[in-house]
Amino acid sequence: MCEIKIKNVVLRNFKNVENGTININVDFETMTEGNVIGVYGQNGSGKTALVEAFKILSYLLRKRQLPTFDNHLIMDDKDVAELEFEFLLSNDFGEFYIRYRTSLGYKENDKSDEIRLVPIKEELEYRENEHRKQYKRLISKTEKDIYIRNVNIKDINEDDRVDLRVRYNMTLLDSYSFIFDKGAIEIFKNNFNEIENSIVKCIVNDFTNDFHVIDSVHNGLVLGNLVMPLSISIQNQRGQIPYLLTDVSVLPLKAYETIEKTIEQINIVLTTIIPGLKIESKKLHTETMENGEKGVRVEFLTNKTNVPLPIRCESAGALKIISILSTLIAVFNNQNACVVVDELDSGVFEFLLGEILEVISDNGRGQLIFTSHNLRVLEVLNNKNLWFTTTNENNRYIQLKGIKNLSNVRDVYLRSVQLGGQNESLYERTKAFKMKKAFRKAGDNYNG
Repeated sequence: MCEIKIKNVVLRNFKNVENGTININVDFETMTEGNVIGVYGQNGSGKTALVEAFKILSYLLRKRQLPTFDNHLIMDDKDVAELEFEFLLSNDFGEFYIRYRTSLGYKENDKSDEIRLVPIKEELEYRENEHRKQYKRLISKTEKDIYIRNVNIKDINEDDRVDLRVRYNMTLLDSYSFIFDKGAIEIFKNNFNEIENSIVKCIVNDFTNDFHVIDSVHNGLVLGNLVMPLSISIQNQRGQIPYLLTDVSVLPLKAYETIEKTIEQINIVLTTIIPGLKIESKKLHTETMENGEKGVRVEFLTNKTNVPLPIRCESAGALKIISILSTLIAVFNNQNACVVVDELDSGVFEFLLGEILEVISDNGRGQLIFTSHNLRVLEVLNNKNLWFTTTNENNRYIQLKGIKNLSNVRDVYLRSVQLGGQNESLYERTKAFKMKKAFRKAGDNYNG
């Protein structure tokens, strides 16, 4: 049995964050309780950077190719960005702190001439939850050396050494993680003890399986009424299945069967969030897909007043809720679930948003980390679960001070934006008279 939760996240030179740290209010005594973490702040102040950092972690854990230079994930005028994630892990062998660190740089791919982000350095460490215990290295790799525990791979048996060098070169060429490469992990197993293998297994399987990042691309597709990426977390099936909102979709048979189970799961909760609303899939017919597999032509419908309508007729807010609801159910029920959502409030009625978050915060078991602009949430969540972006690139995330038991966090935040009083400035001031002048000037240009 393994329980694992994220404890700390550190960003350095990543997007517009020179330095930023978020500490999640969890310890070994409270690991079975949920964490709902909200991140607030001015546009362009580092909220999405945090989501992008989690997305990079997801790519690394799942052996996915990292983004290209065009995404501009490394801060301007910097050569390297650094990400650090600390986990709490409890299993049959004890309680452990786990730390994964990576340095990211750009490298041109000789095969495609693309410039992509690559993990130049990676390090995975752990320490026991005991007084004065120090971190122990599990794996580290740089551009020159690879260590397993404290042994350089030049000192391990020849077969493993050659195989690891091959895996290392492949990960550099294809721009993904060396530490979490499946082939490399199989070799690491031969050099780890039972406890260390259990730690790696917990990260690679238990955490990764229930780790979901829902970013601004997801939101844009839904709000544009183009695609509804249906996030799925049921039984042993995880991931996203895109459903076209502009046309009837043809889905592989296995995907269709998964969606049927997901709809059954979603409807249990959906009708309590949007009273009376249910979704259903209408199987039109089966056909052979271009790859030769069996496919199902299917249409999603909503039904609230016994009149089925195409799902695309629903509001953007309803589609947003439907698209992520399966993962929210996972956060409520599974202590290892970690779901990160950018702009959770987008299109969602603020009172309903507050109710959903309050239910998950009070009764959930997993971790939900989200960004938002809707200040209603500040009246629902405890200040210890709220982080605010600042105008200081070198100290990008802070928690508010001066919050008493009966304080309204929303009021304190708005007062801090207007009058200051925190350790860092929370808002880069805008001036209404300058806006007015700019609008008028732009209008003069428009009129000729």
